[in-house]
Amino acid sequence: MEGLLTLFVALTAIAVITQAGVLIAIYINSKRLSDQLERFMKETREVLVPVKSITENLKVASANLVDIGVSAREQFRRVEAMVAETGDALHVQIDRLDQASRDVVGRINETAAIVQDSVVKPIREVGALAKGITRGFEAFFFKRNRSTVDQAHQDEELFI
Repeated sequence: MEGLLTLFVALTAIAVITQAGVLIAIYINSKRLSDQLERFMKETREVLVPVKSITENLKVASANLVDIGVSAREQFRRVEAMVAETGDALHVQIDRLDQASRDVVGRINETAAIVQDSVVKPIREVGALAKGITRGFEAFFFKRNRSTVDQAHQDEELFI
């Protein structure tokens, strides 16, 4: 039995030594991982400072972009209102110009009719009177009979 007891003690000692080895390996690995994690955290902190600055700059830039967008929208609305007002005023002026043009054309037509009645009509009447007097003298002095076809043709030529 003593042999058996020695064997169990030896096996226990080997198990304890193995456990100690495993625990030492775990400690070494955790120490190495802890060092790596500490380096990683240090690098992360170093990177976070510029990232934090960049984030602040982006916040300011986005706020500026929002302000610019609002300002641009207001300016666009103002320009749109001005264009609409200018278009309305232009339509009114075009309508006025059209009406004035129609009035001028109407007055020109009236003036032309008056001139025609005042100038051309008396000239026609004088021409007809002169022709009548000429025919009268011809008929009285020359006593020749003209054909009615020649007379109608000549009357058409003198007609204005």
